[in-house]
Amino acid sequence: MKGISMRINMKALFSAILCYFMWGTLPAYWNLLSGYNPLLILCSRIVFAFVFTAIFSMITGRMKLLLETLRDKAAMRFLIPASILVTFNWGLYIWAVNSRRILDTTIGYYLCPLIAFLFGILIFREKFSKLQLSAVALAFSGVLISVIAYGSFPFVSISLAVSFGAYGVMKKKAGADPIVGITVESMVMAPFALVFALVFIPESFITVTTSGALLLILSGVASAAPLVLYARAVNQIDYIIVGFLQYLSPTITLIYGLISGERPSASQIVSYVFIGLGLIVFSIALVRSSKENATATSLHN
Repeated sequence: MKGISMRINMKALFSAILCYFMWGTLPAYWNLLSGYNPLLILCSRIVFAFVFTAIFSMITGRMKLLLETLRDKAAMRFLIPASILVTFNWGLYIWAVNSRRILDTTIGYYLCPLIAFLFGILIFREKFSKLQLSAVALAFSGVLISVIAYGSFPFVSISLAVSFGAYGVMKKKAGADPIVGITVESMVMAPFALVFALVFIPESFITVTTSGALLLILSGVASAAPLVLYARAVNQIDYIIVGFLQYLSPTITLIYGLISGERPSASQIVSYVFIGLGLIVFSIALVRSSKENATATSLHN
């Protein structure tokens, strides 16, 4: 039977939905820090994400599991690349939001479900239907038409989509405890972030106000909390479903971007139309697959 499984962990599904809601509202948070150096925001995000997850790991009795994970070469083989990918993704996202390129980020995250679909097929050998494949073709047609007709390649959008899709693959392959996984990732990058901030951008600290310092500290929580929810989801439900639900995040961000005064360019409109059509087709395929699996299950019983 083609299509995705009907055996969905509802708690994991709720984790994914909550995660994407939180990600969708994050641009409003980063805009509060728009007066600061994006690199300072990124470094603070990494360091305080480690502080938050380390404390949470201690409170929840995960320190032994954390040490075991650090000694687990198989898990670390995927968690280290995951930490690099998420750092790149975070940095590019913060820069785009504070450069008033919010709509570029929404295109990237609209592409994420379809990137996840491709990775699900190519890497995890998850089943698919022709309708799902058509959805992916529609979305990428939009990107291709945009490039040909308007002569501009959406580097920000594509980079965000591919880096986050690859991050999800690393997380799923590592299979680590959600809290422990994020703790390890932030632990790997925190020393580099701290040294970089102190050595290369020390002047950025001079302009930090009390409220700004509080926002920078809380950026660790704002960053780690949705990643923990995401890790829980990606470990317990099909990667295709995790990717599909991600359209919630850019939709919220798109609304925020429009409210903030951004207006889409002609090339962005083309991308939105084709990606939107792709998501509609993908939704139809998801519903059809669910009905087929439900019918098969009832007949089997």
